[in-house]
Amino acid sequence: MNGLEWAEILVPLIVFSALVALMGLILLYNYKKKRLFLQMIERSLQQQLTLPPETIREVARHFFSANRDTRKGVFLLVLSASILAFSYFADFRQNGNLDLNDALNGIAILPALLGLAFLLLARLERQRLY
Repeated sequence: MNGLEWAEILVPLIVFSALVALMGLILLYNYKKKRLFLQMIERSLQQQLTLPPETIREVARHFFSANRDTRKGVFLLVLSASILAFSYFADFRQNGNLDLNDALNGIAILPALLGLAFLLLARLERQRLY
């Protein structure tokens, strides 16, 4: 293999690996933040401090709110629309059996379905609260 063939393999691999690593870091940060909150509640209960239920409810609503699901859902739908728009405006040559536009359309399905799921979860959560 020459250098160009290696670049054709490594560049997409590095780009998509960086996206996966970024998503992993964001998820790890959110997990740590929630864990610290729950540890704080646990420590205060072990020390038998009185925490009013309103305080716990407000802090928990900040972490586990339906608005966060709505934001995630809208973001993922916009991401999916941007992938579809890129696929529509980009004109890739068809090399052999692989049509990159069709592949990008298929990739856009995942964030679209995840976005719809988050919007559905937010709607169900709001119906449950009211």
